Amino acid sequence: MNAAAWAVLLTVLVAGWVLLDGAVQGAGATLLQERNHDGSDRRREPAERRVVLGAVGPLLLPGEAWLVAAVAVLVGVLPHAGAELLDVGYPVTITFVGSWVLRDAGIWLRSRRPGRVWRDVWDVVLVVASIVLAGSWGALLGVAWGSGLAALILGIVAVVVTRLHGDAVVAWRLRRTGLLPVIVTSVMITAPVVGTAVSAWPRLVEGGLSAEATASLGIVAIVVLPVLLALQGLAWWLVSRPLGSRDTLFF
Repeated sequence: MNAAAWAVLLTVLVAGWVLLDGAVQGAGATLLQERNHDGSDRRREPAERRVVLGAVGPLLLPGEAWLVAAVAVLVGVLPHAGAELLDVGYPVTITFVGSWVLRDAGIWLRSRRPGRVWRDVWDVVLVVASIVLAGSWGALLGVAWGSGLAALILGIVAVVVTRLHGDAVVAWRLRRTGLLPVIVTSVMITAPVVGTAVSAWPRLVEGGLSAEATASLGIVAIVVLPVLLALQGLAWWLVSRPLGSRDTLFF
């Protein structure tokens, strides 16, 4: 595999993470409130929040597997691009990682102790961290474009689109809508990733590892990719089923 092939693989891995985790981010951002048909907002009850998290829960860990794989490719195979992104976007990267950790903590800790105050505190953390995670991710894409204005615009776009994607996945899982809205938001949420890869392509492929090193790592990719694809298939099989009581046990 040459540098161009690795760059394509990186794009696919990042798009896979955005597709899966974007639904979790969007559901987390709207966890406390739901929009009524008349356009007004109402506060969700605790039981409803568990249902929302249960709807997107199967996407969390498979999505993070794609993110870890993408980081491994960026750092291990395309170190020049990774170092440049970290150097220019260091504060955004720290914000991204911090909000990612807090978002996951909110998901896993909210129901670990009884008491409404404990749960409500972690729900607020989950909402704020989900919004910041989406915004910082969009800003990182803007950093890859090499523009502060692009970072601001893509940060806002990411927050909006993840909310739409999360709502679409939850509504589909609850059988309130069909699959078409999910397909539309999936295209919307992955389009910035593809556009950024095209924009940053020359800087992405230069400075890669030697041909011998990338060939050796290609063997590793051949082993790892089927596992990731299996996780992807498992995640979508889980969310394609009607939501049951077991899906909310951990949330």
